[in-house]
Parts: sequence; structure tokens; C-alpha cells
Amino acid sequence: MPVFPGRGWRDLFRLLRLLEVPAPARCGGKRDPKEFPDAPRSALSVSPARPERGHLTIPSRPTRTFTGTRATRRPPGFPPTRAASASVPSTRITRRRVHRPGQRTRGRSQPVIQRNNGPTGDEPGATVHALFEHHAELAPDRTAVVSDDGQLSYRELNARANRLAWRLREAGVGPDTLVGICVERSAAMIVGLLGILKAGGAYVPLDAGYPAERLEFMLRDTAAPVLVTQRRLADRLPAGRATVVLLDEDPAHHPSGNPPAVGRPELANVIYTSGSTGTPKGVLVPHRSVVHLVTDQDYVSIAPDDRVAALATLSFDASTFEIWGPLLNGATCVVYSFGGTDLTALCRRVHRDAVSVLHLTSPVFRLLEPAHLADLSGVHTLLFGGDSIRAEVADLARQAFAGRLIHLYGPTETTGFATYQDVRTMAPDATMIPIGTPLDRVRVRVLGPDGADVPDGESGELHIGGAGMTRGYLGRAELTAERFVPDPDDRAGSPLYRTGDLVRRGPDGALRFLGRIDRQIKVRGYRIEPGEIEAALTRHPGVHDAVVVARDDGAGDKRLDAYVVPSSGPASGPASGPASGPVGTGDGAGRDRELVADLRRRLSTELPRYQRPASITVIPAIPLTTNLKVDAAKLPAPAEERDAAQGSPTAPRDELESALAALWREMLGLTEVGIDDDFFTLGGDSVSAVQLATAATRLSGVPVTVRDVIGSPTIRGLSALADGSAAVRTDGAAGAPAGSPRPTPAGGPA
Repeated sequence: MPVFPGRGWRDLFRLLRLLEVPAPARCGGKRDPKEFPDAPRSALSVSPARPERGHLTIPSRPTRTFTGTRATRRPPGFPPTRAASASVPSTRITRRRVHRPGQRTRGRSQPVIQRNNGPTGDEPGATVHALFEHHAELAPDRTAVVSDDGQLSYRELNARANRLAWRLREAGVGPDTLVGICVERSAAMIVGLLGILKAGGAYVPLDAGYPAERLEFMLRDTAAPVLVTQRRLADRLPAGRATVVLLDEDPAHHPSGNPPAVGRPELANVIYTSGSTGTPKGVLVPHRSVVHLVTDQDYVSIAPDDRVAALATLSFDASTFEIWGPLLNGATCVVYSFGGTDLTALCRRVHRDAVSVLHLTSPVFRLLEPAHLADLSGVHTLLFGGDSIRAEVADLARQAFAGRLIHLYGPTETTGFATYQDVRTMAPDATMIPIGTPLDRVRVRVLGPDGADVPDGESGELHIGGAGMTRGYLGRAELTAERFVPDPDDRAGSPLYRTGDLVRRGPDGALRFLGRIDRQIKVRGYRIEPGEIEAALTRHPGVHDAVVVARDDGAGDKRLDAYVVPSSGPASGPASGPASGPVGTGDGAGRDRELVADLRRRLSTELPRYQRPASITVIPAIPLTTNLKVDAAKLPAPAEERDAAQGSPTAPRDELESALAALWREMLGLTEVGIDDDFFTLGGDSVSAVQLATAATRLSGVPVTVRDVIGSPTIRGLSALADGSAAVRTDGAAGAPAGSPRPTPAGGPA
């Protein structure tokens, strides 16, 4: 085994295994104990002999390489390994089984972990709408949905969804027909989703905040013949040839009874994720996987008297849990429509609405303070996930929150959640919260580059199979075959999804996330392929090449920084775009700024906000390593982005503005900011806006909300708020450069 520097190994080999075949005994068959006179030259030496009877001595030096737990797990695998060596000597060592028959289903050290607890609620014929109808029949008067525009009982929701389903049937919707849906967050949104499923179709979420070009692609890629929307949103959508069905209209002449099943629909929805080639990919999510996610699970228990918060946008896979979790268990779904409030207001709403199950993204979970947790006293299960979190972040929650704390992990390709970790039971010495163990009826394998199971404690790529699997990618058969591979140990040929995540299984059986094998990254809970952003940048005629990297933003999250090489060559060395390094001088710097500003405008029409880089830096060439890979360490540090017309930053005028400027520099990773610079143009988003509002309140002594930050996203504007300027609070225009856009942070509430 080769030496890897930096891990504290002093040996050329960690494990030395010798096989000795002694000559036949000639002294009456007497046997002597086998001894090793010399100290071993490796951390562990094993020298089994072949006598019919004898003793085996295994010497070792004190070492941290093999802990007691790891050492006791190795011996059971030795006999089959020895047999394999003798029978098929050409077999690679990494291909040989190091477990006995049956070991895969026993204990926590098995190469495959699979839970089979509880009843199988995800039977092949189970559908989302059939389970909902079951609960509507059991308790028709129980509240199903609560939102800002009112509430609906199970009876009322079922009737409205049925009338929509009949309308969709008339429009040609049948089994597995893809139907686009673009609606505001309200009870009507749930009516739309349920109506599409009852008609036999599968819903395709279309976010009205997405650029028109992205929406056009999704409608073209799905070839959706029908689009469900509302009158006030219809003009924003490139419907094309699709038949538009307005939710605002609810003709009474359509039946309110359950429409009869036509065929056997398999698909429930199609969720689009970032694509490495520059093209988003639609993940095909079947009914059985949705049912599996939210019924008969150990990670969460939802009873009819529970109220579950729905915060995520429909295009985010967490919405599958937040909506169908309550509705397929007879509980209440509380839909939040606001997107511009702060975390304090959210927690107060959760308390007022008596929410008992709450899911937050990891970046939002990091922001929880004791006052927030006090408002969550009625929540019995707080779930969070979407990114790695240090264990120390959860310490506060463990102390101030009495309910269950569950860390969730899972890609969209496994219907959102695949593993979970109860924070209260994780190892006390953990530095990062593990991603844990699989959900019920889910199996996971940690495989090396050659496809063999790696031993516990060693890193490998996480593969996920079993219940919860999706059907691959819409119209991307080659990519589906690449990412969904057959399980070599499953006779039925069930697929395993190659996550691309590097993990290690610890002594407690929990999986630890180590990083990515490919370039995919997670920012604010969204999985992002940098290649898609790079492709969008290089489509600009003025860009020859581009690279996008993720960096820590100093608050435990990541930010995207883009670097572009002009097609005509740089004019001024490493000049700056948004938040870039030193800006060049002269006409070259001006051209670079104009290029960056044009790229900003173009990206705003092509990419969702969460995919837009916080900085764009113009550089002469992309640095490469000797292996011709991008050398991220040699990329210049980004500084602030500034529009060419803005010129030099305006300096703070007083102590409060100076304190706010220092806060912005720290939060956004910039070297300097002006009091008229736009927070969102410089890379701010909904999560950092929450942090800014909280910190600005502390600095000024005046309550500042996220809505204030959106309305007045400049230091001058926030300073005026602190002085009690009602005009600024009303129109949000003071302090902003004329004609400045007012971007709204994406990602839903807080």
C-alpha cells in the first residue's frame, strides 16, 4: 500500500501478510509455537502458516493506524480472502471479498447498509393522490392546508383538486403526461399539484422568478402540452403551444368526485437540477419514491395532529417532503407565501401557527439563536440539511431545543433524502455532523474506483439504492446509464445511484461526508454544476474561456467566484469585475468593467439567482497545474464589483456607516465597499440578508428586517432607516443610484 504524506504513517506498508508453508514434520509430528524474534517493520504483520495444528502470533507496534474497533473487525474476513487467493491467484486484492456469507446483513461493519424497518408503504401500485384520498375519506373535515389566503379541509381540497383534474383530462392529460405548473405560494398551489396527479399527470415546477430563457428551456425539454398557472402570472410564461389552464377559474359544472383511474401513472413530478454540460437536467420522480419518503420512516413521525411548515419553493426537492409529508399522513400543511421577512419573523409565525415539524436548509439552521429556538418550543422535530455543518453549530440547538434534531442528506436523484443523523446520538468527538445511516428500505454502499467495497474507515464514493430511487433523467439515456449503475450483488439488477460524494463510514456505522469527487458543489443548499455557469459565460462573444470556483464566505457557507478570459485577450492584466482583484487602469480596465457588466445582465436572463456568481473577474489566462487542471490557488482573490458608471466608492460619512461598511466587507469577503453599493449586486442573497438585518439591528439599535434590506440595499439607505426616515422605509429609493435594479433574493422565506 503506497505511502500518503500528511497522515502520520511512518511505514512503507501498513499491513504485511506473509504465508509460510513449512516442510513436512520429520520429528514425530512435534509442533512448536510460531514466534517472531524481531520487532515488526509494519504497523500490523500477519503470518499465517499451513500446519494442521499450530499457533499464530500477530505482533504489532503501538500505532493509531489500527484502532481496537478496526482491528477486531478484520479477522472474520481473513479465511475467505485466503481461500480466494489460492483458488484464483490472478484476482486483484481489492476485488476479493473480505466478508463471510451473510455478513452483509449483520452488524454495522457490513459493506452494504440497508434498513428494512417497518411496513412497506411504498408498494408498487401506491400513488400520492390515492393515499391523499384515503385520508380525505377517513377524516374529511380535518384541516389539510393553511395559508395566507385561508385554509381548506381535506374534503374541500379534494373537491377542488377533482374539479381541476376533470378539466385537465379534457385538455388531454393522461398517465405520465408532463404538466407545467407556475403558481404563487398559497392553498391554490396545493390544489394545482393534487389536480395534476389526479388527472394522471406529473407536475413540472416552473418558478416565476426564473429567467425567461430557463423557463423556455424547461417547457421545450418537457414538451409539456398543458400549463397550469394563474392569471397574474400567465403573461410572464412562454407558454408556446401549451394549453393554459388557469387556477383562478373553477367552473362549478365539473364533477367534484374522484376521477376514475386511467392506466397506472408512475411519474409524480420532474425536478430540474444543474447540469455539468451547461444544460439543466430533469429528474424523473415516481409516485412510489414520494410515498416512500414520507410514510413509515424512522427519521420523522408525522401524525394527524401535526402541522408541517412548507417553506421550500416547488423547484427545490425539499418541497416534496414539506407538502406530501403532511398530506399523506392526514396532517396539516402550513404554506408560507412570504419571501422577504427575517428569521425572527419566521420563527414567530411558526410559533403562532403551532407548527410541530419544521425543515430548514443548513445555511438558515446556522443562523438560529436562543430567541429563535424559544419560538420553536412547539416543534417536536427540527430537520435540516443541504450542506455540511460543523458539530459545534448544533451545540446551541442541542442545549436550547428540546425536540428531535435530524440532519438529512440526499440528492434529488434519490428523492431528496437518503440518509439521516440524529444529532443527539452522534459521536461526541465528531467535528462535522455526519450524514448518518440510510432511511428505511434504502441501501448504501461505499465503493472504490474499481467498484469494490472499501473497508470501514477508508474513503470511497457513496452509492445509493433501494426505495426512493428516481427513474433517471428526462431524455438523457446516456447520462442516466452513467449515473445509475447496476448493483453487482443484486440479482434483480436494481440500480445504484453514483452520488459523486466522497464519504467514509466511521466505527459507529455513520457515514461522514468528505467532499466531491467531481466538480459539483453545494451553495446555500443547492447542488450546482460549475460547468453550467461556465457554459453560460463562454456563450458571450467577448469571453474566450471561463472557470467558476466555490470559496468559503467566512460565515460557514460558500460563494461562487467566476473568472473569464476575454476573447480578444486581456487589456490590463488581472482586472476586476464584481468583487475581483486589483482593477487595472486606463481603457483596458474600462473595457473589462463593461464586459463584466454585460455578463451580469446576460446571466440575470439565463440563470436562477442561486447560480449567479458573486464575483466575475477578468484575467489574462486561467492558471493550470502540471496535470493541466485549473490551479485554483493561483486565481487572484476577488474584490468588489462595481459598475463602470459608479466610479470610485463613496466613503462612509459617520460612525454607523463605517460600522455597516465593515460588516459588509466581512460578510461579502470584499476589500472595500461604498455607501451607495448595492448589497445584492455585490453577492448578497436571502440568507446573508437575514444576517445583515440581524447585525444592522444590533449596530443601530433600530429594528431592521430583511424587507428593509431588499427595499434599501445600500449602506446609505440602511443608515437612513436607523435615523427614522419614513420615506426610505416606504419607497426604498433613498441612497440608491438612479435606475438601480432592486433584486429580490431567491430561495423563498429566510
